[in-house]
Amino acid sequence: MRNFLNKFFNRFFSNEESVYFAILLITSFVFIILFGNVLLPVIISLVIAFLLNGLMTSLISFKLSRRISFSITLIVFFGFYLSLFMALPSLGTQINNLLQNLPTIVASFQETLSNMSDYFSEEDIELIFSNLSSQISNLLSSALGQLAGTVSLMFNAILYAIMIPLMVFFFLKDKEELLSLAASVLPKENDFMKTVFNEMNGQLFNYVTGKFIEMFIVASASYIVFASLGLPYAVLISILVGLSVIIPIFGAILVTIPVALIGLYEWGLTSNFYWLIGLYLIIQMLDGNVLVPILFSNRNNLHPVIIIIAVLFFGGIWGFWGLFFAIPLATFIKAIINSWPEPVKE
Repeated sequence: MRNFLNKFFNRFFSNEESVYFAILLITSFVFIILFGNVLLPVIISLVIAFLLNGLMTSLISFKLSRRISFSITLIVFFGFYLSLFMALPSLGTQINNLLQNLPTIVASFQETLSNMSDYFSEEDIELIFSNLSSQISNLLSSALGQLAGTVSLMFNAILYAIMIPLMVFFFLKDKEELLSLAASVLPKENDFMKTVFNEMNGQLFNYVTGKFIEMFIVASASYIVFASLGLPYAVLISILVGLSVIIPIFGAILVTIPVALIGLYEWGLTSNFYWLIGLYLIIQMLDGNVLVPILFSNRNNLHPVIIIIAVLFFGGIWGFWGLFFAIPLATFIKAIINSWPEPVKE
């Protein structure tokens, strides 16, 4: 055991820079876990500013001045931001209608299974749906019971809506000053840190932009299919399908459930339902076999077990944003281990 510990410390803590970096990583990680919810708007703003900085850098490369590039970037950002707010009322209405019709949708699914008596006994169906109905009732009761916190929720939403654009503005405007401030707390000899962050800068940008493009394409294709077939809640369900690409492996499986349930509720086992499932599966196959290989390079490849662990761990800590950044964070950790300086040979 002692020999193992000696080898471990000699491998990872053989010089001052690696020790400093390890302390910095552990401190940052603990700080984010403890205060992640408070810092969430800051983290979201950093991600948005990071993406917009890529756009601004591209505009500057076309011989535009920094001021003009900065102005165009802000126009793009605020245009998208305002369009998102304009879409919220319609989305909220669909969510409300779906919650109200949820018991009816489940009852319709139960009736469909009842008609398939060759595969399911009445006792099995009653057992499944008595538990399911109980869970839905508890969910609705919990949602109604939390209405008292609506004022607090609205206050936080308004606060986020104001703080995020302001922070994005200053992160973009004062980028060099803020980077210099961050560099001032690092040791002068930081070649290892530069190696890790330079490697991850390109990977993270490619991953995040690729995910946004993938989400947009998948959600748009899904909406076209759902709206063409006349599926209820087409906007809401297509957004869920788009967001499902965030969660590797599990996302597509989970979002299939509401698609199938709503299709059964609307059409039963008719041709429209089979068209819905068939076209939906085609979208998923094209996403996995065509879109993902085009958008993402092999540099982000991780073993499926590592992906599952990362999704469960970071999703459990930070929820939605943890799921979104599970893969780049896992890649970041892998890059740190691979780039860690070799022990000094005496």
